[in-house]
Amino acid sequence: MRWPYFRAAIFLLGVLALANVCRAQTAAVPTPRDSTATRLAFKKKSSPRSVMLRSLVVPGWGQYYNRQHLKAALVGGAEVGLVVTAIYWNGKANGANNRDDKLFYQNNRNTANWFLLGTVVLSLLDAYVDASLADFDESPDLSFTPAATRAGGVMLTIKIGL
Repeated sequence: MRWPYFRAAIFLLGVLALANVCRAQTAAVPTPRDSTATRLAFKKKSSPRSVMLRSLVVPGWGQYYNRQHLKAALVGGAEVGLVVTAIYWNGKANGANNRDDKLFYQNNRNTANWFLLGTVVLSLLDAYVDASLADFDESPDLSFTPAATRAGGVMLTIKIGL
């Protein structure tokens, strides 16, 4: 793939991600009174494993599915940027003339690959946890109501001997 076309594709992906973030931020914000009902109405029911696999297939798809649009744009940009960086340093290593330059470029390529691996693992974990906590009750009601009226007790039995 030629670099101008690759740069254009990256630029278009960035523009689409930015447009999506702007669209998400300009959406109607629910009032605090009905925010819980609105949030639960928009939640999609899906298994955390499938959301994690979405994030593995396309960078940021799991975060986007969890309605974390800014996080999806950041994850997608970070992963695409690290892939481009690794490809760049690999090309420099293949075209290096002396051994020291080649080792320097390979070291930079390997560093970019390790950062890419870490970013992918963190995005997978983030998508999984966000999907697992999708139906978590965030209401400020912290009142305590006993479940039953009868008194409960604890029995401890200790056996001594052989």
